[in-house]
Amino acid sequence: MSTDHTSLSETPRLSTGILLLIGVLTLLLAAVLGGLWLNRGTSATETEDYDRAAVRTKNLADLQAADSNALSAYGWNDQAKGIVHIPITNAMELVLPALQTSANKSPQEVQP
Repeated sequence: MSTDHTSLSETPRLSTGILLLIGVLTLLLAAVLGGLWLNRGTSATETEDYDRAAVRTKNLADLQAADSNALSAYGWNDQAKGIVHIPITNAMELVLPALQTSANKSPQEVQP
């Protein structure tokens, strides 16, 4: 009458190992769900996106104001070289007569 003691002694270890694994996985799941629950409000990225959008809107407004000023005012582009900019309406008035005279010329007469 020989009994196999090894199989009887390993059965409790196997069930203990499985219970331990299930317990660890349950704790891990609880930790992840708890972290998600705590972070359910506005996330840092939403706040950062809002701040970034506000800065970009301000930068765009500044750029548009500078462009508007450059198109409607006199000023220096390069004072050392004597290059100025004039309002766009004045520039059109200065260029229009030259364009009208070149439009009346034949294509062979127009020089670049």
